[in-house]
Parts: sequence; structure tokens; C-alpha cells
Amino acid sequence: MKQLYREELLNRRKRYEHAEEDSERIGESFLQLNEIQRANSILLYYPHKNEVNTLSIIKKLIKSGKKVLLPKVKGEDILPIQIRSLDSLKKGYAGIMEPEGEAFPVEKIDVVVVPAVAFDTSGHRIGYGKGYYDRLLKNVKGLKVGLAYDFQVIEKIPSQSHDIPVDLIITPTRIINTKGGM
Repeated sequence: MKQLYREELLNRRKRYEHAEEDSERIGESFLQLNEIQRANSILLYYPHKNEVNTLSIIKKLIKSGKKVLLPKVKGEDILPIQIRSLDSLKKGYAGIMEPEGEAFPVEKIDVVVVPAVAFDTSGHRIGYGKGYYDRLLKNVKGLKVGLAYDFQVIEKIPSQSHDIPVDLIITPTRIINTKGGM
């Protein structure tokens, strides 16, 4: 079931023509959240294959003095590494740009922005099937946020006990508090 959703939604995302303007709207909503304004350390992802573009968010957060972290894949794990600019990144796992440096302690991250192919309104997600973020998220105490185009939020995603849901999902048209509210 997840594999069918994954294929269908990846194809739709690849062809999605409003990615740029939707990414801007999502970024504005994200940066206005009180939790983001209060956060010291934020792990984002480098956009890949027409994902919600996080580059303007990353630049604004660096400029504001926040500790901005990006993931580096090492073996079976994601290492969060602080960056001070996008210029120092190198092509890494799956051709995605990655930082070099020392890993930041996962339990000290205030906010993690989790990439996904799809989310449901309970915060469950379909990732890329490798489990990197599930392994990372089990140690995250901070806020978990999903950024998605509206069509990426679907009714129900089958979940398992090791799946860790996000707390908020931000789309171009709404913010979904997966714990109820908003």
C-alpha cells in the first residue's frame, strides 16, 4: 500500500507546476511559527526531486543567527551537522547536498523538519522507504514538522509501531496540528 502511494505521489510531485510559489508560502508560515522563533537549533533538509524547497528558509534562519543543521547520511544513520552557509555543501547520499563536520547532539535539536512523500492528518508519513528519519526521530525531543504541498496530505497512512509521527504539517493553505487543535 505504501509503495503504491509512494510511486503515485512521487510522480505527481515531479510534475507539480506550483512548487516554487507553494514553497514560498510554506516557508513564510514556517518562519512565523512561535516555536521557530523561540528555537535555537533547527534541522532541515536540502530539497531534492521537487520537494518543498527549504533553501530560502535555511538562508533566513542562518541570517537570523539560529543553529541551522542539515543531515548527512552515514551508514544507516542521519548525522545532523551545523552549517553556516550553503556554499560548503558537497554531493552526498542519493546525490543530495550534505554538510561536513561534527554531528550535533540529536536530543538538543529544538525543531526537525522531516521530508516525506506524503503525510496524513495524524502526522504519519510515507518516506522514501529506507527508515533514516524513523531512526533519527526516536531520539528527538523537539518539535517535528512536515512541509508538504496540499496534495501530499492524504486521509490515512498505514503505520507501524516504529513510525514516529510529526507534530505539525504546513501546507500552502493550512497548518495541521496532528495532536488536535489548529
